[in-house]
Amino acid sequence: MASFSQDELDGLIACPKEITEPPKREMKLDGAQFRNSAKLVASNEIKGEFTIFMRQNEDFPENFSIGLKYSPQDGRETITLIRCNGKHGDFNASFDREHPHSDFHIHQASESAIEAGYAPEKVADRTSEYASFEEALQYFVKVINLNPKDAQRHFPVKAQIPFAFE
Repeated sequence: MASFSQDELDGLIACPKEITEPPKREMKLDGAQFRNSAKLVASNEIKGEFTIFMRQNEDFPENFSIGLKYSPQDGRETITLIRCNGKHGDFNASFDREHPHSDFHIHQASESAIEAGYAPEKVADRTSEYASFEEALQYFVKVINLNPKDAQRHFPVKAQIPFAFE
């Protein structure tokens, strides 16, 4: 895999983006997972295409992944830049014994993972930024700097029903 500097990876995640191909209104069941995706472009000088992917397990809704891929136009391969994941069990400890798959966590592409020959987003950290798919999606659209109008139109905040004791 061709290299990306850490500054380039961070810049690709943070650059302003606009939707060119919106997600479907509802996620589609495919096997045991609901799936959806959207295409984006940077609204600055960055060339290439971005793809948002969303996956959520049908039986275990806390098992999900919302990610951003980048397909450059310079001959380098498509790369996953960031994934916001839910809880999905134990992890093969061969890379990192402290890996947080049993908790909400975020994978972010790193230059060091690429140089070590791993998937760019191999390393992950636990997060308290979200505790559900819906919260992760709202966090994600902010982190990837999606145009606020696109975010509001295609990924609206779901209204919560007030909970009251009597």
